[in-house]
Amino acid sequence: MDVCSRVDGAAGGTIGKGCCRTMKIRQSLAKVVLLMMLGACTGPLRANPYAAFIVHCEPRNADGGSLLRLREMVQKADEHQVKLTIDFTPPWVEMILVDTLFLGWVSDWNDAGHELGAHHHPYWVSTERGTNWDGYTNTPEEELLGDDADDYLGDMDDYLALLNQLPGTRTSGTLGLGYSGDELDWPQDLLYSATGHAYDEIVGQPELVEYDGHEVWQMNHGLFFSVPPVQIESAYQAAGSDDIFAVVTHVSNYEESVESVQAVEDFFAFLTAEDPTGESLVTVSQAMRVTIPEPATGVLFVLTCSMLAATRLRVS
Repeated sequence: MDVCSRVDGAAGGTIGKGCCRTMKIRQSLAKVVLLMMLGACTGPLRANPYAAFIVHCEPRNADGGSLLRLREMVQKADEHQVKLTIDFTPPWVEMILVDTLFLGWVSDWNDAGHELGAHHHPYWVSTERGTNWDGYTNTPEEELLGDDADDYLGDMDDYLALLNQLPGTRTSGTLGLGYSGDELDWPQDLLYSATGHAYDEIVGQPELVEYDGHEVWQMNHGLFFSVPPVQIESAYQAAGSDDIFAVVTHVSNYEESVESVQAVEDFFAFLTAEDPTGESLVTVSQAMRVTIPEPATGVLFVLTCSMLAATRLRVS
């Protein structure tokens, strides 16, 4: 026996029919809300993962020649609808800000939809590995080793203030905070973090991590030149439509050889062939915005299910 039959039998006549109509309306509204939420969760049907290509601009090659090669890479990306995430270190920013031609190029990249992100070489990991520290840290100056205080340029507020002089807004960065002591260096105004080098980190989904008390959404990426191109392409094709596929390289890698330049251009062409619309070719911040779960969705889902259950209980 259906709901209306039970109500009619219990209440009878016009009252039973009116009650039945009211419950039907409530159930229908609840189902509509539920379907709308499910649609919002799943979004449009897509076959491709969200693909991000990240470029790091290292302190050691902050010069006009390398910026010119970066400009060449951006032009190739534009030709294939690929949106780059270009993570700058402070020496690159300083070089760009004092040259109107360079600043004009970077402004054009921002206008074209590329993301101008942040890259940091923290103090402690640089000390351990013998790499180039960029001069910024939240480690107290008196705790720096030996003569390292002579290279100190400021804390991470100073770091972000410098980077924010570039066009656009800094929302994501690769800060390299995996080493003990460097976790203090997260700039609290950044929203998203990217990390990783390994091949098995190329495909994944965001996770919530903590740096010195700051909760941060973080995604992984893997080195573009770590494996042959066919393996990179296979990883892309095996990824799910809700995954983030992300590879990272450096301007210095790109400019190493003609073969490196060709490999990047071929990969851009591959991405375009896989998604001719370019809708899934995104920046780091774009990828994070569309894949981070929305807490409110879960709450509304539970409330809607409760509404449906309540209307059934009243007539059982």
